[in-house]
Amino acid sequence: MADLCRIIDARISDPFEFLRSRTLRQDLELEGIVRAIIDDVRQRGDIALLESARRFDSPAIQSILVTDEELEKNELPTHYASAIEFAAERIERFHTLQLTSFSSGLEAEGNAFGWRHEGLGQRVLPMQSAGVYVPGGKATYPSSVLMNAIPAKVAGVEHRFVTTPCNKDGKLAPVVLHALKVAGVERAFKVGGAAAIAALALGTESVPRVDKIVGPGNRFVNEAKRQLWGQVGLDGYAGPSEVCVLLDESANIEYACADLLTQIEHSDDNAAFIVSTSERAIKLMLDAAERQLNGTTCEHSMRKALSEMSCAFIATDLNQAVEIVNAIAPEHLSIALENPDKVLDSIRNAGAVLIGEFTPESAGDYVLGPSHTLPTAGAARFGSPVNVMDFLKIQSYSHIAYDQLLELIPTIEAFGEMEGFPVHARGASIRLSR
Repeated sequence: MADLCRIIDARISDPFEFLRSRTLRQDLELEGIVRAIIDDVRQRGDIALLESARRFDSPAIQSILVTDEELEKNELPTHYASAIEFAAERIERFHTLQLTSFSSGLEAEGNAFGWRHEGLGQRVLPMQSAGVYVPGGKATYPSSVLMNAIPAKVAGVEHRFVTTPCNKDGKLAPVVLHALKVAGVERAFKVGGAAAIAALALGTESVPRVDKIVGPGNRFVNEAKRQLWGQVGLDGYAGPSEVCVLLDESANIEYACADLLTQIEHSDDNAAFIVSTSERAIKLMLDAAERQLNGTTCEHSMRKALSEMSCAFIATDLNQAVEIVNAIAPEHLSIALENPDKVLDSIRNAGAVLIGEFTPESAGDYVLGPSHTLPTAGAARFGSPVNVMDFLKIQSYSHIAYDQLLELIPTIEAFGEMEGFPVHARGASIRLSR
């Protein structure tokens, strides 16, 4: 079944050569299209947003604002509503635990936490506003509402907004409306793509300008984020979904294969990686993939993702297998080893790690609690999942007395002289003549 995806045998070739070639793709035509969209939103505001929604989502849409009436009159099967509310509770609990753990050693200072010592200190403050981008179009994502808006809520962000494309009828799916309500979103807008990112970053007549934007999206969304970086805070580049399964011959192959396929169901540009010291385990995985793919709704695109974007690595030993995983720096990592604790401490680069045969990838996507908005394209080397810290900022402050300043002035004067800034030095020494 080697034809299903590329196999690199580290026993006879360098596995890292392939991994070093992975990079973000630059598309000059896309850059120009997105730049024109951003400029249009900057100049025409809501009119540009409405035209964008009519062009890409629903020709009949009359307003981009999700009204209170739509939220209140939304009807939903009870088991859908219960699932959204249960997931929201677990996501909020996880991020509350994160915030509590972070702040337990700090003193409460109004709406902030902080520390102070001898006139110096820091305050940890929530941002005032955040925008969440929720994808739409081919699929419906109530989970993305919860996974991005709830951490902002827990962090204490006062104003939380969502933009998301509407359906062809100009409406949002009932499950998305319920998720908006459960997550406590202040306002939501029916607009997607680069126009939505531009609206949140720049502000329009209807869409408030926010301090930070989080949430995954397509290549237009990501290009808009790139171009608007610096004008607004961003969670990072959210590229195509990717998964890595690290396994040995003790793994339940059917379970491990299900985890592999879970994360390439979105699109044909998703990537799957298999890493093992066992050639037999890899062949069993690819055999299982053949069986599990047959007849699935997205079989064609998933096969394309496997054949064009994916790779299996046969490692010489477990240490090299871990090195390969860290070089991939996958968005999702499933560890299906007899003794996963043996390697966990060595896994430095992965957005979300799911351990053992009863921790499926789909549980992480929907209900475990940690956000499913994760670093992709190798960004797990330096990036993190969306979490409470994305919506907090640290503010330093100083308030020293005259006798403390006297002790510092010689150093300040010395630095002013060294760097050629006498006014800096005088800014301190002038206080000697009080």
